[in-house]
Amino acid sequence: MTTPAHTLIAEFRAAADEIETLLAPSACTIVAAQNWIVIDDFAPLTFTVTTEGDTHRATCTGHGRAHRVNRFTQADAQRLADACNARAAFWADAAREEAATLRRHIATLEAASAA
Repeated sequence: MTTPAHTLIAEFRAAADEIETLLAPSACTIVAAQNWIVIDDFAPLTFTVTTEGDTHRATCTGHGRAHRVNRFTQADAQRLADACNARAAFWADAAREEAATLRRHIATLEAASAA
């Protein structure tokens, strides 16, 4: 029988596994310059980026996972963070933190389910 806790555990485990797979060293690396994200008190922020002449406008559209949200240069991420009352973070650091949080939630749910 599947309970809501078992469903959450499975979803959290799948998300943590996906994050950890992306963080694993590989022969293919991404240029680090555009790997900064913006995080508020709740989660990483997603943006819609539109071209306006020679510049771009970023409009916040909600929250997402650290490895799936828009990435920017450090300077651009900091500028957006300042405008959104948030903070800029390197995506891999934020993703590691997110995976660790998910693993802690899994442990808590498993302990509660076993009780």
